[in-house]
Amino acid sequence: MLRMILADDEPVITRGIRKLLDWNMLGIEITGEYEDGRKALEAIVREQPDLALLDISMPGMSGVEILKECRAMENKVAVIFISGFQDFEYAKAALQYGAVDYLLKPVIREELLRAIEKGVLLAGREETVQPDGAAQPDDEAINYGLLMEDEERGYVPVYVDLLYDRGEDEQIRKLVHFSLFSFLEEYLSETGRGIVFQKDGRIAVVLKGVEQAAEGEDVSAGGGRVREIVEKIREESVRVTRHTVFYVIGDAVHSMSEIPGMFRQCLERGGYLFFADKMTVPILNLYDRVFHGKGDSDMLEEARQGLFDAIMAQNEAQIEACVRRYARLVLRLAEGKKEDACFYFCTAVRYLEERCVAMELPGRRPQMKELLERGRACESFGEMEALFAEEFGRYAAGFREAAAGSDRKDIQKAKAYIEEHYNENLSLQVLAEEIHMNPYYFSSFFKKNTGENFKDYVNRVRIEHAVPLLLSSDLKTYEIAERVGFGDIRMFNAAFAKIYQETPGNYRKRVRE
Repeated sequence: MLRMILADDEPVITRGIRKLLDWNMLGIEITGEYEDGRKALEAIVREQPDLALLDISMPGMSGVEILKECRAMENKVAVIFISGFQDFEYAKAALQYGAVDYLLKPVIREELLRAIEKGVLLAGREETVQPDGAAQPDDEAINYGLLMEDEERGYVPVYVDLLYDRGEDEQIRKLVHFSLFSFLEEYLSETGRGIVFQKDGRIAVVLKGVEQAAEGEDVSAGGGRVREIVEKIREESVRVTRHTVFYVIGDAVHSMSEIPGMFRQCLERGGYLFFADKMTVPILNLYDRVFHGKGDSDMLEEARQGLFDAIMAQNEAQIEACVRRYARLVLRLAEGKKEDACFYFCTAVRYLEERCVAMELPGRRPQMKELLERGRACESFGEMEALFAEEFGRYAAGFREAAAGSDRKDIQKAKAYIEEHYNENLSLQVLAEEIHMNPYYFSSFFKKNTGENFKDYVNRVRIEHAVPLLLSSDLKTYEIAERVGFGDIRMFNAAFAKIYQETPGNYRKRVRE
């Protein structure tokens, strides 16, 4: 872990810088804060930090004076200046003394990230910095001498990589990558387990002198002691980087000349990094099957049909279960290939669309090229699964809206028919036939969409037509009952009392009086 000090005579600035970034995740420890330039220099000489964020103007000694003193003592601390507007030109000119960068107050997070990235790459690692600004040690920097003593016991190459969070920008990713590499260097040096180097930006660990697995275990397949060591390294690397760290364990080889070839075989399984968020422990060897269970094209076809049926049934729980099942099949069939996973998901979308067209149902007419590109842009299988689950959900929502629209039309038709034929012998059977529905289904459909059962609704319509006759005509009560569709006076009285809490005769008398 790199060490850094902060120096500014305004405590609010140092507190803000502490909160601006997650320093632990970047592999940086802030070892001290100072408000005086002289004390800051003493801390640099005493503690030998890798980085120093220094204010230009401080009591005791200015930031530039501190930098001059450090260079005179051949102290290679990477210095980043912080300046107020009035000192801006001074800070800019101070770069000639070897400062990494300068920041203008108030400090902006993105600018601080860029400056820290420069400082990290220069902190004691000048020989590894390439023209593009990334730390890329080449094969000549690998210290194979550290492996010589264990050639008889063999070496195990291990490929190491990171699964980044979606929202992280490039500066954060470079720093997390650097933090992982630094941790592995320190860990392997302290434990004497082996060496770490980078090849084309890929991190390679070579474990040396690894104990053989117990009888019956295959050390080349990651069994026994090798697996234990890698699991321990992984646990520590996750704690340091706060990211998922992915490992591929190669076969044991017995000469250093075999290491590059074995590492290339590890890289061939690197495609599984995309699926690492679905692994119980993201550690692989060269041969084991990663996602267990059956999976073939017939099962995919069956799963697509099940998903369509669940969407048609508008069963949310069933839809979610079908999406999970389909994703598990994709995991098994993709075999570490992101492109294949994206293809299998896209075939499900195409299947749903084709079924919609065949059944004259509302589809979505997806642009498959655009959908493929969105799938390819995903950075983990979980993200891809969520993307296509959302796409499947849009089909379910489309069906729901279409069904709701159809329901509204049917219920409006039913209400209009009741209004027109309320005075006839109107039964559930008659109206269901008019709407072209099964009578049993129509009963629940009607209540769901009106809030009333069919009989109560029809009686209420009849009563609404009976009231004007009670108030404005001299028809007998039984005559009104017959005119609005009631079979006898008892049914009319019961239905009227249910709404008005009195008989039709009492209502007529009370209102007229």
